[in-house]
Amino acid sequence: MSVVALPQSEPARTYEEGIDRARAVMARDGAGILPAAKTALLEHGKRVPLAVVLLHGYTNSPAQFAEFAPLVFERGVNVFVPRMPEHGDADRLTDRIARLTANDLVRATSEALDIAGGFGERVGVLGISMGGTQAAYAAQHRNIDIAIPVAPEFALLELPYPASRFVAHVLRWLPNFFLWWDPRDRERHPPATAYPRFSTRALAQTLVIGDEVYAAARRQAPQARRIVTIVNRSDPAVNNDVTHNVVLEWQGWKPQCAEYVELRGLPQNHDIVDPQNPLAKTDLVYPRLLQALGLAA
Repeated sequence: MSVVALPQSEPARTYEEGIDRARAVMARDGAGILPAAKTALLEHGKRVPLAVVLLHGYTNSPAQFAEFAPLVFERGVNVFVPRMPEHGDADRLTDRIARLTANDLVRATSEALDIAGGFGERVGVLGISMGGTQAAYAAQHRNIDIAIPVAPEFALLELPYPASRFVAHVLRWLPNFFLWWDPRDRERHPPATAYPRFSTRALAQTLVIGDEVYAAARRQAPQARRIVTIVNRSDPAVNNDVTHNVVLEWQGWKPQCAEYVELRGLPQNHDIVDPQNPLAKTDLVYPRLLQALGLAA
């Protein structure tokens, strides 16, 4: 049985209800949250044909989409960029991230998608890394128009899926400890709107969602009408073969529903979205993301 509790879908019925719910989420971001890392809403003052939820990565924040979200908005889309639980603290060395659970992330994903239901006739979601896994969850379990998992976390590094699951299981039960993303830079590691270190236990929790999606994809068809999974062929942080296997499961149910896109010619890099990452090559990546969303670059 899955350890992830799947929330009941309760989409906002009107634009006004969506605004009220979004403001309630934004009100959670108090003085302790970095201003650039707070939940963001870009809206046109009315319900539009498409609303898109953007989900940031592990230890990052909505600032990861600071340049991409406006590009989506400029194309007539209402855009909601929620801050995930325990992220965005002004104290970059906070230990709050260790409290993160898979259920926290699933609830936050469902809440954001419900809010977006008031903003658009159709709803899409795009997420990177941890957010990519959440987008895959949405693809599997939510009746939405389009899901774009980008570099989702189904297996760490180049580990085979069983080995990655074993590592995640061990990390869930060991005492938590923190590791620097870059031991050379330590607390100076960019971006300034993300944490420079990560919690091992919270990392394991993010992988729980990937396990749930992989298992569910074998049992039943995905609910999203269209899924475009995008990976960097040179990603050193996740196992793209495992991600491809999940897409193959989706294609087995709906052959025309799921697409697997492998970006080539990019540097070895996991975060291909954050404009503060010099290896992101956003001039190459953003047009592909917009294309996947059905928006002309």
